[in-house]
This record gives sequence, C-alpha cells and structure tokens, in this order.
Amino acid sequence: MIGDSATVLRGWLRPSALAAMATALFASPAAQASPTTTVQSPPAASRFQEHPADVSIPDTRRISFASKVNGRTYLIDIAYPQFPQPKAGYPVIYVLDGNVYFASFTEAVRVNGNAPQAIVVGIGYPYFDPTWPATVLSKIKSLPTQMTDPSGVAFSLARFHDLTPTANDTLLKQMIGDGQIFSRDDTGGVDDFLKVIETDVKPTVYAVAEANHVQINRADQTLFGHSLGGLAVIEAIFTEPKAFRTFIAASPSIWWSDKAVLAKEAAFDTRVNAGDVSPRILVTVGGDEESVPSLPPALEARRAEIEASQKKNRMIGNACDLVSRLKALHGAQGYEAADCAVFPQQDHGISVWPAIGRAVSFAFPR
Repeated sequence: MIGDSATVLRGWLRPSALAAMATALFASPAAQASPTTTVQSPPAASRFQEHPADVSIPDTRRISFASKVNGRTYLIDIAYPQFPQPKAGYPVIYVLDGNVYFASFTEAVRVNGNAPQAIVVGIGYPYFDPTWPATVLSKIKSLPTQMTDPSGVAFSLARFHDLTPTANDTLLKQMIGDGQIFSRDDTGGVDDFLKVIETDVKPTVYAVAEANHVQINRADQTLFGHSLGGLAVIEAIFTEPKAFRTFIAASPSIWWSDKAVLAKEAAFDTRVNAGDVSPRILVTVGGDEESVPSLPPALEARRAEIEASQKKNRMIGNACDLVSRLKALHGAQGYEAADCAVFPQQDHGISVWPAIGRAVSFAFPR
C-alpha cells in the first residue's frame, strides 16, 4: 500500500509519484462494486477523475456515515452470505482498506464454499468528501494541475491518518526530506479509528443486519489489515484484545516510528498470561519483503539507499519475531498464536492476496 514501506517513504511518494500510485491502487473498480452504490460525483470534473460503477457484486450493500468519534466520513461495504444462517448467527470479518480488498475477500469466502457462512465488512473511505480536515483539502488544492486523480491522494491521506500512531521526529524528518505532502497531523489517528469501529461501524452493521432479519455471531468476529492496516491490527491486539475473537495482521508495518506499537506489548502479555484475554492471532508476510525488486529508472541510482532502508525495517524479521514472542505466552484456553506465515516469492504489494486466502482458512476453519 502507498507509504507502507521504506522504499515508498524514501522516494516513491513524491507528489507526482503519489498521484500515479494512488490512481493505480485506490481507484480500483472493486472499490465501487456494490449494487446500491451511488456513484460519487467529484466536485470538479477537470480536477477529479470519476469512478464509474458498472460492475456489481450480488448480495452486497454500501453505507456512508460520518463518525461520531472523529467526524470523518467512512464507507462500509457489506457482503451477506449466500448460505443458511448458522444457529449462533453469521461470523463477521472486518477488512481494513475496504476500498481495495472488499471484493477480493467477498469472493474468497464465497468461491468453492471456503467460508460461505461469513459476512464480509469492508471499511473504507469516499474518494472525495468536504468533511475531510482542512489540512487534507488544502493539500488537494495545492496539487499540480496535471495530476489526474487528486482524490486518490486524499484517500491515501485519510488512511494514513487512521492506521498509524503519530510519526516521531525521525520519521517525520525523513518524510519531509523526501518531499512528502504528509505532516505530523496526517498521522496518529489509529486509536480513534479503532474507536470508530466499535462506536460506529459495528453498531451500523448490527442495525442493518437486524433490519434484514440477519443474526450476527458477536462472539466470532475478525479484524484483518495489511501493511499500515496490519500495523493497526497489532495496535488493536495490544489495546483492544477483546474487541474481536480473531486478529489477522498481514505484512504489518511494525517499523513505523521506531516500532512504537511494541511499547504496548508488555501490558498485553500480562493480560494473556493472567488469562484475562484469549485472542486468536495470525501474522503473515511476503518472503520478498526485505529485498528490493527492479526499480524505475529514476530510482535505480538510489538502490543502495533503498535496500538499506528495507533491511532496517525488517518486515519479515519484525513480523516473525513478534509471532515467536506471542507463541511463548501461556494464555488461557482459546488463546492461539499461529505460526508466522511467510509466502515465498511474494513482495509487499502482492503478499496481501495469499494473506487473504490464509486469513479465510484461519478465521473460519471448516
């Protein structure tokens, strides 16, 4: 995802590159795949690229709401099961970066009967909304006129804020030094975002389900996130371990702000060892996430610098070291830390798809 690796932070997010990458990653038709979606009209056709929605996914619904926690606008995509309701109700998997991964998760649970009893909820953002903070809107207005999709940049800024702890001085200096449009205010919203899920998202999902005579198994809910989303899942494990039954962190950006998220690990360990909390946890990562593949010509001269950053960030090492520590805890019945799942020949950008497959089988074992 944009901005989630040292390679990106140290060169790929210059404003022109950011817009191009945002268009490729966040303007996916999958993000608009809902039969009840109203196509959002950007405020200025000359500045914002439209995102048509001519393809739909059966038995899905899209809901937009303004959060009571932080005032930001969110989109929730819900895929209902095409399978009789279990006695205890349908389990739910909440997918961060829903604009990108909702469609993939929906098909992953439905095809071949992988988990036909599961409800999929994608948590995402509108491509443009006037309620975004002034800092975001001002950055959109300041973008060069040749950019084709500044709305994608705004979306990237929104997720950057929600999925991260506050950037420390070292990281902020690095980002600014590389010409980023990010500032400290664009980070640090992860704890409020987790409150958004509990205060706004879950009650909305419950209310819609009840209105449609659908029962949800509130004791069997899963949170999934990739990259910065994986970082947010780690934060949720340490701070809200009872909010979900299962937590799945794919390629978590543990390196963020000198691994600030790990400061809360000891308190979580104490609760597990005391038998107070017993979550199920899966961490995955791509086997090529500590190497640098081919680079654009403009960045090839910086290969040594980029490789050093990748090595420092230890995507595989940090993920599997965390798993080792989690597996060493002596939790009560129900506590589970699965083996670190490393997917060979998968880099950061593609590793989310094998992670989705592994997530479905872990969250919804047959």
